[in-house]
Amino acid sequence: MSELIRLQKKLFIKKFKKILERFTKRLDQHIMEPSEENIHDIRIAIRRLESACRIMPKNLRKKRVIQDYMEETKKLFKINTQIRDIDIICEKFERQHTSKYLELSNHLKNRRENELKTAHQLALKVKGIPLPKIKGKDIIDSELNKRFHKIVNELTAQIQQNIPIVISDEKKIDELHILRKDFKKLRYSIELTSNKIISSTSIKSLKKIQDLLGEIHDCDIMLDYLREVKGPNELSDVIRNEILERREKYQQFVQSMDAEKFNPENLILQF
Repeated sequence: MSELIRLQKKLFIKKFKKILERFTKRLDQHIMEPSEENIHDIRIAIRRLESACRIMPKNLRKKRVIQDYMEETKKLFKINTQIRDIDIICEKFERQHTSKYLELSNHLKNRRENELKTAHQLALKVKGIPLPKIKGKDIIDSELNKRFHKIVNELTAQIQQNIPIVISDEKKIDELHILRKDFKKLRYSIELTSNKIISSTSIKSLKKIQDLLGEIHDCDIMLDYLREVKGPNELSDVIRNEILERREKYQQFVQSMDAEKFNPENLILQF
């Protein structure tokens, strides 16, 4: 179905340059001040950069300069994800409004500082690497669109395959995590097409589902941590609250995935 969408070479090059500019800006902000907001922003910038590189024709995608650059940005993404998870857990602890969890929060914050040092070193390393460049002569329209359609169709198929699995069993944590990432990849891929033909309604629908899955994932991060650091008796109240919150978010997700209301192919057909 994605064949109905065309990805223009000139537009792709223009958007790739803009993605790179935004990434370098976020990188500088992250180096200057690794706040929660800047960590969030650099992760999104890396994801968008990955989506653009994933769609490149093979001759570009396999260039050493692009592969090396993306390898380093993935390392930066991974360490910032670990920091972001710590921030999520600390934020959830703070909602408890009790000193009972102060020790755990302080331990996590100390760990965050250590992770930040590694992230800072990686960010400086990425900043010192020449930016990958692409030229019009490096891209053939037909190959670009072939790759684009392949990626979008694969993501759509994976989403359709995983939805029945995750809505039938709330314990399918890995599948939910994969589904969330696939929704992100699909959204960022489609955003590379012309703004004139993109349906803002479709993008908003993908973003809404992505955010809901993200909230479920945050609960899973918290629950994993709670079950590892202490026995269930000491943290039973927090675990219980987190399970209830996750269940509520999961039910919202199941309702949004109602077969009559959502189909990824229908979203694509809106473009």
